[in-house]
Amino acid sequence: MAKSPFSLEGKTAIVTGGGTGIGRSIAIEFARAGADVALCSRKLEHLEPVAKEITNLGRRTFAVGVDVRQEEQVKGIVERAVSEWGRLDIMVNNAGASFRAKPEEISINGWNTVIGINLNGVFLGCKWAGKQMMQQKTGGVIVNIASVAGVYGSTMMSHYGAAKSGVIMLTRELGVAWGRKGVRVNCIAPGPVETEGYLDVLKQAGPDGKKTYDAVAARVGMGRWGKVHEIAYPCIFLASDASSWMTGETIVIDGGPSPRESDEAQT
Repeated sequence: MAKSPFSLEGKTAIVTGGGTGIGRSIAIEFARAGADVALCSRKLEHLEPVAKEITNLGRRTFAVGVDVRQEEQVKGIVERAVSEWGRLDIMVNNAGASFRAKPEEISINGWNTVIGINLNGVFLGCKWAGKQMMQQKTGGVIVNIASVAGVYGSTMMSHYGAAKSGVIMLTRELGVAWGRKGVRVNCIAPGPVETEGYLDVLKQAGPDGKKTYDAVAARVGMGRWGKVHEIAYPCIFLASDASSWMTGETIVIDGGPSPRESDEAQT
C-alpha cells in the first residue's frame, strides 16, 4: 500500500513551546503520524511528560530548555537535532506569550518581551532551520503559528497582534525567498483555542471568567472554542507532502465568522 501523503513517517521535527497547549498537541500528533520530535520550551519540566508520551508512541525525542529570543539557544537545538538524527525535516515555530493591556498602558519592556518571543523567536527559528534545510538535498518545511490577532487585530493585545501580523508577513516573504531552494514556509492563524494557560486565567477570574468564555464562544461561527488537536491536524497537513504545492500561505482556523457577521454580509 502506498504511503499516505499525510504521513510523517521517517521525518524529524522540532516543536518550540512543545510542553503545553497547541505545541504539546502538535508534538504528540506529529509522533502519531510517524515523526521523531525534538521539544523545546523555557520550562524544561513542561517538556518531560510530553517526551515520555512520544517515547511511548515508539518515536525518538529529546527535550531542551530554550529561550527562543536567544539566537545561540535556537541555533543549538537545530544543531543537536541534526547531530542526533542526521537532518531536520520540519520546524514548527509555536512558542508564544502575551498579556492583556490597553495600548497606552503597555510598557516598552512589555512590548519588547512580546515582540521578542512572538516575532523575533519565529525569525530565529526560521533562520536556523532554513539554513540547515537549504544545505540538505531533501529540503524541509517550516510551519509558523500566528493568531487571528495578527489578521484582525486585538484592542487589548495590540503588541501581540503586531507581532503575529509580522509572523504572517515573514512567512510570506520566506515562502518567496526559499520556495525554489527546497524549503516551504507556511503559517496557521488560530482563533480562540482552549489551552491550559488560557483556561486557568479564566478560572481565576471566577464568574467573570465564565462570562468571558461564553462571550468569546458566541462570537465564533460554530459557537464554541477550538480544541488544541484542531490546530495540530492542519499542522500535519502543512508539514506533510499533502501540501507540497503550498508556500508563503497563512491558514486562518477560527471556527468561522459569527452569525452576525454572516447576516451583515448578506444585507
